[in-house]
Amino acid sequence: MVKICFVTAARSEYGLLKWIMKDIQACENFQFQLIVTGGHLSYDQGHTIDHIIADGFPVSKILDIELDTSSAPQIASSMGRLSEKISHAFGELKPDYLVVLGDRYELLSICSTAFIMRIPIIHFSGGDITEGAIDDGIRNAITMLAEYHFPGTESSAKNIIRMRNSDKNIWAVGEPGLDAFYRESLMSRAELASDLGLDSNKRWLLMTYHAETRESLEHNLFVVKCCLETLMKLDNIQLVATYANTDFGGKQINEYLEKQAAAHTEKIKVITSLGQLRYLSFMRQAVAIIGNSSSAIVEAPFLGIPVVNIGNRQMGRYQCCNILQCAATENDIEKAIQKIITAKNTDIKDRNYWGNGHTSEQVLEILKLELL
Repeated sequence: MVKICFVTAARSEYGLLKWIMKDIQACENFQFQLIVTGGHLSYDQGHTIDHIIADGFPVSKILDIELDTSSAPQIASSMGRLSEKISHAFGELKPDYLVVLGDRYELLSICSTAFIMRIPIIHFSGGDITEGAIDDGIRNAITMLAEYHFPGTESSAKNIIRMRNSDKNIWAVGEPGLDAFYRESLMSRAELASDLGLDSNKRWLLMTYHAETRESLEHNLFVVKCCLETLMKLDNIQLVATYANTDFGGKQINEYLEKQAAAHTEKIKVITSLGQLRYLSFMRQAVAIIGNSSSAIVEAPFLGIPVVNIGNRQMGRYQCCNILQCAATENDIEKAIQKIITAKNTDIKDRNYWGNGHTSEQVLEILKLELL
């Protein structure tokens, strides 16, 4: 039986991998393995390993790397600890293949170790471009280490072909996170209102802002401050803000969000981690999404939800026609939010640019043909 090992270190890529994991787990031809590490074990990030277990996945190895995001050197030290621990985990589990997604910094440790140990890497969502973050360098490094590639779009597939000078083992299958809209039973507005303590009669906004890793801490805090100050001027709204991720600056952003939520309890609700079900359910009910998360770039168009995308974190990605790009200045942020709040949810003509919601089915069939 072919052993396929998934490694997840962050809530973002776990949510995107979930349905591929489900299908591999259910396939009698594959032995499913799972290593959980990084931010999943942090209570500051919602201890999202609990969500993974609740979703029915058996965890093969838990690797606590004492993740410290207080500075770039501390993050690098955490990556060093991950390299050592993942090598032992691979040695014990002896996977035939490793599956990873995206461009998180943890993947450098995970994939370089697998490469040295001759474990073929299956990489999802390679070939994208995000010029405003260090993610580009990480993503492209993983592309060069990986043997099998599942980019989300034809454009990303062409980028991989250019990088590797080969079209071998590259399949543009769509972004796997969209599968949830067909396979997950999303919560109703009434259920969300009860669960999150919201007023269902008010306009709901979703905000997810991650630190721009090429900008200063001061810059990132300024952007969040401008967003909240503008939102406080709006009537009949409630904002749900989710925690920033484990990039440097995320902790300080989260502390600021909590401080503002405590001062504006009727308007701001800060949630450490909504989990995929609540996050996608709330996204569907929101009048707009604000921030710089990739979920607003990829998933929101599928639902036709208006988006204000702030700054350069997602620069280089294709932006569907529901997205309003906004410079990270006080005036531009205020004008963009004021404009988007009155926009209507519409049937976006390029809503399927990132996929059709059936990625995991395609992936399973390809892996059966290629690996068995």
